[in-house]
Amino acid sequence: MNILITEDAKETREVLKNIIKFSIDDTINIFEAENGVEALDIIKDNHIDILLTDIMMPTMDGFELITKVKNTESSKNIFIAAITGLSGEEQVKKVFSCGADYYISKPIQQDDIIARLKLIYKLVTKEEDESPELVRDTFNPFEVPVMMNYYTIFTILQEDDLYQIIHHLVALYPDVDKMMLKDFITLLLKTYESLDDEFDGAFEMMLESSFEEVFLSCTNLNFIEALKYYKDSMPQAYEVKYMSNSVTIKIPTKGV
Repeated sequence: MNILITEDAKETREVLKNIIKFSIDDTINIFEAENGVEALDIIKDNHIDILLTDIMMPTMDGFELITKVKNTESSKNIFIAAITGLSGEEQVKKVFSCGADYYISKPIQQDDIIARLKLIYKLVTKEEDESPELVRDTFNPFEVPVMMNYYTIFTILQEDDLYQIIHHLVALYPDVDKMMLKDFITLLLKTYESLDDEFDGAFEMMLESSFEEVFLSCTNLNFIEALKYYKDSMPQAYEVKYMSNSVTIKIPTKGV
């Protein structure tokens, strides 16, 4: 496993390196670059599995780096996580429009970044021995035989994670009803906001898609209980199924 950290701040690179070595896997090979130009040279000469990149950098910023990596045949399958202080829906949209697979907000909080990097590592290593289209481990109770896409999103009450869901869905299904989708994200935000500040906010959200639907699952029991209070606000086109330790929402991707 090879990870490239592209970040102009040396102290941030050191933090990420220590987290990877001591909290993820000490056998991972770590490369470093201070800007996009250096990163491209490293990618050209080495097989990189995961690229962790800042956005605001000198010489070549993260937007240009991500675009070049994803538009190059030999590097397009690198998993790219943008780690940036930029925030807000428009900035998140710009990061994903360049081709990033994941978005992590600064400032870096150790517990948060450890959890997120563990899930990225788990997802990338899982992909190494699997075909693109297969039956996966899933929370989905709708008995769909084949999932086309799979994302695991770790959330600690960060709104940016919800915007990731929007942009993944719009990218996968350009015809999805965007207004209905935004109403749904608003519903999820209301659910977050209703939760007690003291609760354990760390949980997994799994986003999967078939040919005509998307399935969003969540495993946090506090969230599941809170969602029940708002389920009447959910668009009628959505189907919800509660399991003993998860909830899954089926979202249609065609006109309803």
